[in-house]
Amino acid sequence: MTAAAVVPAAPATVPAEAIRERVQVLEARPGAREVLLVTSGGAPPAEDEHAVIVLSGGGGGFAVTCPDGVPRVQGGLPLSQRERLALSIGGPVMALSPPSDKPVMDREWRMSERHVVDLQAAVDWVKTQWPLAKTWVLGVNNGALSAAVATANIGDLAGAILLACSDEAFDQPQKSDQMRMLAVRYRRDASLTCATVARTWGRKTLVTVHDERAQHAESTYSEAANRPRFSGKDFQVVDVVARWILTGMAPDQIR
Repeated sequence: MTAAAVVPAAPATVPAEAIRERVQVLEARPGAREVLLVTSGGAPPAEDEHAVIVLSGGGGGFAVTCPDGVPRVQGGLPLSQRERLALSIGGPVMALSPPSDKPVMDREWRMSERHVVDLQAAVDWVKTQWPLAKTWVLGVNNGALSAAVATANIGDLAGAILLACSDEAFDQPQKSDQMRMLAVRYRRDASLTCATVARTWGRKTLVTVHDERAQHAESTYSEAANRPRFSGKDFQVVDVVARWILTGMAPDQIR
């Protein structure tokens, strides 16, 4: 699992003209709509395209924040991290909202057939827009369960990235043997069972984040932005995710 190659990190400051953003509304089921916040930047690689669907934690909804006095819609990952990931993989990163008939999602909904239908609708739309792209789902906190459920039920996904995930999410099976899964967790949250650890040597990769500054703190999660905060290491996590998508390799630890 140790990376041998390093993907150049996206610049901390992204030129405005390098990033394109738009909103796409889909009818996932009759009478139920969902929204995709589409962030893209740069030209995709000629031979290997990638697209990432981001699934928020908490109840799954979007939040409006004003970090610099300008209102911004956040979904799963803050805009700066979505931009960084999009530029690093050379493809679109899309935050998916809950459906209009279930604006606050709970565990039962995330495990439901209707949720799978909604996820499939988003994947199908991505495939129509970028037919050659490998499509990944990235789940944050509770959204990691949705991402894992997606790979357990939708065969045309490349795999899943689970950030600050539970054991339940990490233990979900994948529908295809070709899928890969990456989990990034705090070291204190990564006490997996022997069976789970054994599977990390196969198609599942586990990366632990060391938090020396808050060893006894609760795993930090911002409900307002629906995202985990890896104690100032958020961009490092994004870079590891991008590297893993492009090369299949990741470090064992982030310090």
